[in-house]
Amino acid sequence: MNTPIKTRQLAASAELASHSLSSRTALIRQPSGSATPYVDVSQAGLIKIVGAPFIADPTGLLARSFFERAFGDATVDSVSIDMQKETVEIRYSANDSNLAGQIVRLSRLIAGAIKTEKPVALPVTWGRGGGTRIRLHRYGKILSGWAVKHEIQGRIRFENPVLLRRRALHQALEAELINALGVDKFSIQELTGSVLIHYNPKQIQKHQIVELLDTALEKTEDFTLSPIDLDLPVSAASIIVSAASQFLFPLLTPLSAALFIYSVIPSFKGAYDVVVKEKRLGVDLLDAIVVSACLATNQIFAGSVLAMTLSISRKLVERTERDSKRMLLNVFGKQPRFVWLDVDGTAVETPLEKIKNGDVIIIHTGESVPVDGEVVDGMAMIDQHALTGESAPAEKIKGDKVLASTTLIAGKVRVAVTSAGQDTTAAKLAKILNETSGHTLKAQSKGQALADRAVAPTLGLGALGLVTRGANSAVAVANCDLGTGIRMAAPIAMLSSLTLAAQRGILVKSGRALETMSEIDTFLFDKTGTLTRERPEVGRILTFDKHDENQILAWAAAAENKFSHPIAKAVLDRFNQLGQPIPETDETKYAVGYGITVGVEGHLVHVGSARFLTHEGISLPTELDREIERVHDEGNSLIVIGVDGVLGGALELKAAQRNEAQFVIDGLRARGAKHLAIISGDHEQPTRNLAHKLGMDRYFAEVLPQDKARYVRKLQKEGRRVCFIGDGVNDSIALKQADVSISLRGASSIAIDTAQVVFMEEDLEKLLQLYDVADALQRNIKRSWRMIVGANAACIAGALFGNFGVMHSMVFNQIGGLLAVGNGLLPLREAAKLQREKDELAYFIAAHSESIVSN
Repeated sequence: MNTPIKTRQLAASAELASHSLSSRTALIRQPSGSATPYVDVSQAGLIKIVGAPFIADPTGLLARSFFERAFGDATVDSVSIDMQKETVEIRYSANDSNLAGQIVRLSRLIAGAIKTEKPVALPVTWGRGGGTRIRLHRYGKILSGWAVKHEIQGRIRFENPVLLRRRALHQALEAELINALGVDKFSIQELTGSVLIHYNPKQIQKHQIVELLDTALEKTEDFTLSPIDLDLPVSAASIIVSAASQFLFPLLTPLSAALFIYSVIPSFKGAYDVVVKEKRLGVDLLDAIVVSACLATNQIFAGSVLAMTLSISRKLVERTERDSKRMLLNVFGKQPRFVWLDVDGTAVETPLEKIKNGDVIIIHTGESVPVDGEVVDGMAMIDQHALTGESAPAEKIKGDKVLASTTLIAGKVRVAVTSAGQDTTAAKLAKILNETSGHTLKAQSKGQALADRAVAPTLGLGALGLVTRGANSAVAVANCDLGTGIRMAAPIAMLSSLTLAAQRGILVKSGRALETMSEIDTFLFDKTGTLTRERPEVGRILTFDKHDENQILAWAAAAENKFSHPIAKAVLDRFNQLGQPIPETDETKYAVGYGITVGVEGHLVHVGSARFLTHEGISLPTELDREIERVHDEGNSLIVIGVDGVLGGALELKAAQRNEAQFVIDGLRARGAKHLAIISGDHEQPTRNLAHKLGMDRYFAEVLPQDKARYVRKLQKEGRRVCFIGDGVNDSIALKQADVSISLRGASSIAIDTAQVVFMEEDLEKLLQLYDVADALQRNIKRSWRMIVGANAACIAGALFGNFGVMHSMVFNQIGGLLAVGNGLLPLREAAKLQREKDELAYFIAAHSESIVSN
């Protein structure tokens, strides 16, 4: 014992504890051979109780009451019940100066002789998962069943018996941790019931990690034990034993054969499914033939090597797909799981899942935005590159929208929540990417079909080898299957390419769209919002009655200054180029109807349509009518300005062509695009003018949104593979009809967008980037095929014309497969490079945030 307490004092406290417990609650029974209940307080900081009746029902009401009372003492750190050892342990922070009094108080508290001022609430996960051991640990103000096994700065390992062989809980934990801001990486071990987490203490605290683990436990409903995966261990043991039996101890041959047979059961199951259930020849049949031949010819060591390579291949694909999927889901940023909720002016830390629409949260410098919302107070610079790809930070003030998973690099804002939890844009992105990553690659299916078709010729070559070279040659040929390599390489290449696209700010909802993109020969562009911007721009400025162009523009800007619609923004953008202050308006003369009437610098100004000015009694000359007709023919419009009852001028509004449009069209031509077309609901003349200017092959004008799909079908009937690029909402039918559909509307439209591909930033150049990623994917798959086919063809040649045996075929087969897997991972290198560049940019912006704000 580490404290200077006299033996009689300790004994007295133990006796009091025993008496209090037994007389008041009957919690303690007498063990056999003992006259008194057994309560061990010999070790400071630990109380052991043996024989409590509730041990037999550790999740019952009596046990629950025991936990609640024990944790009523603030010094208690943990309480556990172990059915197998029939013990209860209470660990507490010992007070060396009054240890006996501490034990007495705790015993009376458990017995109910005294009550705590504030009752303790057990977590909803208490007892979940059951088992023979129930325990709780205190983390600040919360209690949890997760215990810290070991901990250093930024790295912590938790354990919980309920995780042992619970696959459903494993998956729930992964779902909670994968997008948690501050969790850098993690590893979940079902066999040891532990979770190792590397984290950033500046972004997430230990008690918050515990809440995440408990959230996963709370969401888990299936607690059935998962079968133990013995595939790889048995395969490894089979190699060791078969090597020993072949080279050292022949008496081990029966054992090695038994282990070998067990390790190749998956191959026989696959062969049975292919031949019996699906009634076709498949690569699994070749594996079954090879292992059977190895067993029949006593080449158990060679067969064990094959079984081991097949097992490693399965594990490699599983792990690579999991890691690639995790990287893919992390591309658009992680979400904080706890936020500061504004409660009557006080910031209260609250779990994100408890936040609802209408709540106001506070976000400080360096924090990630946890919700979609609107700024109600304050000003901040927001880094949106993780979500939209924009490199420059965006200034946000009152009334501006903010998106979850963006980062506040300077300032402080209060944000009213419009979407939280699974309703945010970032959460929808994660869901879409999760579904996308599960897509079966068509190239893989094609590859699998080709490999299956090669089974019969392979068997024929094997038969030839059997006749000409013997059984060893025949088995070597049969082992040269193509399916193993492509089953690994194809999904890896797909996930790598999806990750690369996401890094470039391109959300691919369907993996099939990425496959098809390289086959596209026709691009059909919706004109408005795609080749042109939704916001118009001011073209010519017409003046009448000897007014100056800048003066007309200034008066129009003063009238439109209070509005945020596209026309007002176009006028204000043009005026801001002058670098002059907006004239002040006379509020007493401010009126809004079919147009705007306002007093500006002593003048009465009317801004609106020609019809509005006529309605206000301002006569319009014939010259203006001719201008209106001409502008209308070009697909543009006029804003007319009256000054003191007389026509003063007019502003031409025209569609603003995207600066990058010509570059993209030229880029598509250079990449082999055969047919480029525009489709628009606009008039014939402006549509024709734009098509001619950009060098399009065809255009369709005055087309209603519901009719656009008909033109897509028309192009497809001409034998073309069509990619439709539209706004993602009004063109939903055409988007569904096209072979590949793309939307430029950005992150804000994810919830309603029907396109297969969404550009997170409204940048048409991403079309070229998407095409390049898709083309690189197809080249990657073809290169993998060449590696696999080349290695196996060399092996078949060696078996038929040389002395190649089973071991040679295994070496060549695995070389081809591993080369293909390495090839499939190449896009991840570029994705990792882009991520590093983004991280460096984010670091630079954060380091210079003060100067950015001041400028």
